[in-house]
Amino acid sequence: MTTATVVGAGIAGLTAAVGLHRAGWSVRVLEQESEVRASGTAVLLRRATVGGLESLGLGAGVRTLAIPLTGLQVRTRTARPVTPSRPLSGAVLIERSDLVGLLRESLPEAALLLDHPVRAGSLPRACAEASLVVGADGIHSTLRDELFGSAYRAAATGTTVWRGTAAAATSGLTEYWGRRRRFGTSTRPGGGTNWYATAVLRPPRGGSARSDLEELRSLFGDWNASVDATIDSIRDGSVLRHGITHLARRLPRYHQGNVALIGDAAHAMTPDLGRGANEAVLDALCLVRNLQMDGRVDRALAAYDRSRRPATQRAATASAVLHALIHRVPWTPMPDTDRGR
Repeated sequence: MTTATVVGAGIAGLTAAVGLHRAGWSVRVLEQESEVRASGTAVLLRRATVGGLESLGLGAGVRTLAIPLTGLQVRTRTARPVTPSRPLSGAVLIERSDLVGLLRESLPEAALLLDHPVRAGSLPRACAEASLVVGADGIHSTLRDELFGSAYRAAATGTTVWRGTAAAATSGLTEYWGRRRRFGTSTRPGGGTNWYATAVLRPPRGGSARSDLEELRSLFGDWNASVDATIDSIRDGSVLRHGITHLARRLPRYHQGNVALIGDAAHAMTPDLGRGANEAVLDALCLVRNLQMDGRVDRALAAYDRSRRPATQRAATASAVLHALIHRVPWTPMPDTDRGR
């Protein structure tokens, strides 16, 4: 039986593992954490992504746990419409934890190995032990470092993101833009609101640091009634906060030898277009499909690269441009390191 080692048990890695398992491969998933974590809020899945998950037999689960996206609109900070509300046909919202749960339940229990970090220098052994190694170890990928070096590490954009859930009710997906900041709300499948906010922060001027809620009220508290109601219903201590990073330099390819990179390990992008989870799922499905069509791993990985690298790098560029537009931060076009190939 053909063997595969998948590094990382996020959406990308679990999708690849499920696809390979259903295609008859012997799969093991190495996760460095002691549990599979699914921090974050709802994920927007587009029509093609939903169709891909249906091909893995997850359609019924997605339909049960997800809700249709009823509309998408951009407004100013004072709630004046910038774009008309428009539906994304076939798109749904699903909690990240629910999607990860569906994928994990589709794998044999013994396939998932927790507390198994892949450390620097261990890639040659992993490649020798399996017919295929899938690097799905995220934005700070150890495998990407091993294959391409530190020049392709994730870079900070200088922007901060806050995310969480709130009790306030909302409908569809709305983003408010203003003052180099953004506040977004979307319907939560389980009721209430998923929210996120992004801003370029100035260094604090003396005094003790503010709590996340105090920071949010200071940055967005005078915007509009909907944003006010959302912030007021956020539970203290429930806010997730981190700096936004992305791959500012394009990878020359998404494979080397019998190793393929997928998801954020291959093309981590800013969250501005909501494409990260979708591209991760599509990467995994494309990889599996090419392995099924061609029994030679090297040719299958080359075909995967030809299919997915141009599309995902265009999406990453578009997302970075939008990020720079909203936040008015410097943006330099990602160098094309594979020109002429």
